[in-house]
Amino acid sequence: MAILELNDVHSYYGNIHALKGISLNVEKGEIVTLIGSNGAGKTTTLRTIQGLIRPRTGSITLEGEELTRLPAHEVNRRGICQSPEGRLIFPRMTVLENLEMGAFTRTDHSNIGQDLERVFGLFPRLKERVKQKGGTLSGGEQQMLAMARAMMGNPRLLLLDEPSMGLAPLLVETIFDTIVALNKQGITILLVEQNARMALSIANRGYVLQTGEIRLQGDAARLRDDEEVQKTYLGGH
Repeated sequence: MAILELNDVHSYYGNIHALKGISLNVEKGEIVTLIGSNGAGKTTTLRTIQGLIRPRTGSITLEGEELTRLPAHEVNRRGICQSPEGRLIFPRMTVLENLEMGAFTRTDHSNIGQDLERVFGLFPRLKERVKQKGGTLSGGEQQMLAMARAMMGNPRLLLLDEPSMGLAPLLVETIFDTIVALNKQGITILLVEQNARMALSIANRGYVLQTGEIRLQGDAARLRDDEEVQKTYLGGH
C-alpha cells in the first residue's frame, strides 16, 4: 500500500481551477519529486495534501486513511509534516523554540528530546546556534531550521517545498545531501523543487506538472533522459 495516494484531485483558488485531476502516489521509503515551471501547481499540490486547501473533488489517503476533509492540524498530527516554501521560520524565536514548535501537535512528549538530538546530529550547525534567534541565521541555516522543525513532528511523510530556493550552489549541495541522509534514516519524502536536475538526481520517481495537470511520470532516471524534460527543465537542446 502506498503511504500517500492522491486520486483525481481538483483544487481551486476561488474560481481558478488550480489542480485539474491530480493522481499520484508515494511508496514508503521513497523520494518522489514534483517538477514543473512556476505556476504549474507544485506548491498547490503540497498545500492540498497538507489540508491548507480543501479539494473540491478527489481523495487523499495516508496509508489508506482518508485525509480529504481533515483540517491542517489534524493532517499534521497524523504525520504529514512540511518544510514550506520561503522557510517561514519564527524569526523572533530561538532555534530551540522553533524546533519545539515543530513538535507542537505531538502526544508522545517523552520522545521529543531524543528527536531533538537526532536533528542536531543531522544539522550540527543548528546545535551551535541553539540560543540564537531564527531571524539572525543565514539563508542556508534558516532552510536547515525549517527542515529540522518539520522533522520534529516525527513525520511519516516529509513534504519539502523548494528547499534550495535562494541558496548558493555549495549550500544547495549540502541541503540535497541532507535530504538523502534523511531518506536513508527511513523518512519518506515528497520533494517540490525548481532545480529539476538536482531533484531528479536524488529521487526514485518523479512527476512533471504543467498548468495543474501531470504531463509525465516515471523513474527519475528515465525522466532525466526524456527529451522534453531535458529541453524544458534541464537546459538541454
